[in-house]
Amino acid sequence: MVKMITAEELFKKIQAEQALVLVDVRAEDKYNQFHIEANTVKDINVPKTEIFMLEDDVENVLPQLPKNGEMIITCTTGNSATKCANILSGRDYDVTVLEGGITAWKEYISKESIERVWEEFKSTHPDAPEQYVAWSFGNSKQMADELASLVVEGTKTATSSNYTLYELENEPLPMVGLHNIILDGNGIAVAVVENIAVKVVPFNEVTEEHAYLEGEGDRSLRYWQEVHETFFTNELKEVNRDFHHEIPVVCETFKLVYKN
Repeated sequence: MVKMITAEELFKKIQAEQALVLVDVRAEDKYNQFHIEANTVKDINVPKTEIFMLEDDVENVLPQLPKNGEMIITCTTGNSATKCANILSGRDYDVTVLEGGITAWKEYISKESIERVWEEFKSTHPDAPEQYVAWSFGNSKQMADELASLVVEGTKTATSSNYTLYELENEPLPMVGLHNIILDGNGIAVAVVENIAVKVVPFNEVTEEHAYLEGEGDRSLRYWQEVHETFFTNELKEVNRDFHHEIPVVCETFKLVYKN
C-alpha cells in the first residue's frame, strides 16, 4: 500500500522548513508551467514514461532519483503518481504520493492564501465586513497575473464585466462597499480592493476616464474597446449570444485597501 500525504500536510512540512524531495512525473511543459517550489524543497521532474519503463527493464536506473530518503511523488491528479510510486517502491525507493496531485495542491494553497490575506486585512481593519469575494481577472493565467500586478502597483483601479452573464447565471451584481480578494494566475491572493462605484452602461458609452482607470495597455478608450470587444464576443459566443456595441457592461471602480 503506497503512503499518501495531503496538500495540507505537505504545506505544513514546507512551512516548517523540512528538507523534502518532490518528484513531479508530469510532462516537462506542464512542469514548467507550474510546480511546487520552496527553499527547502528539491523538486525533480521525471516524466512518468521514464518511470513506466522501469517495469520492463530491470537493468534500467534513474540516477536523478535519490536512493536514500523519502520522495514525494506528484502528478496532475495523483493517479499517475500512484502508479509510479508502486513501480518505485518495487525498486526499494521510499515513496509517498501527494493525494490529489498538483490540482489539490493549487486548491489548497489558494484557499490558504485567501483566508490568510483576509485575516491579515481584518487585523488592521476591525470594521471590515464578514463577507468578501475572491476572484482573478480574465480567462488565462497570463491575464490574471498581468492585471493582478497592475492592481498591486496601484495602476488598475477599475474593471468591467459582461452584464449578460450575471443575468443568465442569476448572479447578483457587485455593489459599492463589496470587498474583493484579487488572485493571481495561480489562485494566490495578492490584494484586497473595495468597490467605490458600480454602474451599468452600454458598451459604447463606457468613458475615457473609466478606460484610463482600468490601467491596461496605453489606457486609451480605443484600446479598451478593442480588447473588450474581443473578450466579450468570445464570452457571449459560449452562451449563444451575439456581441453588439450596446450590450450592457458592469463598470466597477475600486480602491486598493491591502496588498500581500
